Amino acid sequence: MSRAFEEKELLEQVDNDWDFLADTVQMLAADGPALINDIRRAADTGDAPAAARSAHALKGMISNFCSPAAHSRAQAVEQLSRSGDLTPLPAAVAALESELKTLVGDLTEFVAARA
Repeated sequence: MSRAFEEKELLEQVDNDWDFLADTVQMLAADGPALINDIRRAADTGDAPAAARSAHALKGMISNFCSPAAHSRAQAVEQLSRSGDLTPLPAAVAALESELKTLVGDLTEFVAARA
């Protein structure tokens, strides 16, 4: 089964601590969408530095889950925000949001299968 994260890497990263993994997945599920909303709000008001900060925070969270695709999307949003030209940002944020949903869904299913 193909997942949005590298299973073996992830388990090594959390030292096979399933409780810790479950807790961090819950945090990502709660905080990830909030950060997406922060990026959108910042973009809507033309606040590129705030968008970049939120994208950077989300990229950092995602980096804990061994998901190259989601990390790449977050990095793209951060780079666009830092460029100051927010015109292409809505499409990049939509792609990041989609990838984040896939990642959270896959992680949630993975953790639930272990319970």
